[in-house]
Amino acid sequence: MNLARIYAIAFGVVYTLVGILGFFVAPTLAVHNLVIFPVNAPHNLVHLVAGLAGIGFFLSNRAVAYCRGMAVVFAIFVVAGFFPQPFLGLVPLGGADIALHAATAILALVAGWIYVSSPKSERVAY
Repeated sequence: MNLARIYAIAFGVVYTLVGILGFFVAPTLAVHNLVIFPVNAPHNLVHLVAGLAGIGFFLSNRAVAYCRGMAVVFAIFVVAGFFPQPFLGLVPLGGADIALHAATAILALVAGWIYVSSPKSERVAY
């Protein structure tokens, strides 16, 4: 199994579980902490969509596309985390989320572009 597929299934499962768990902590627009991460219903929905997409892309052998999309989207979330929170008055992206989203984006970048571009990596469908 190549790195993009490992990333897609690992992050897919983790983000799906975090999205589901988040609804137990913060089922409304009110912001609550899931351990140290601020979440609310829209934030949980984003986690759930990102997670289910990862599982879907893994199953359809399109993991590289998922990794590349996650790298871009989560890099945008990192930048958005430095704006007044909750971002656009809706989604809390600041605080500890900035580091988590940055790590997600960097690992996705490695799995989706850098690892795939290396000569020793296994070629996958885009």
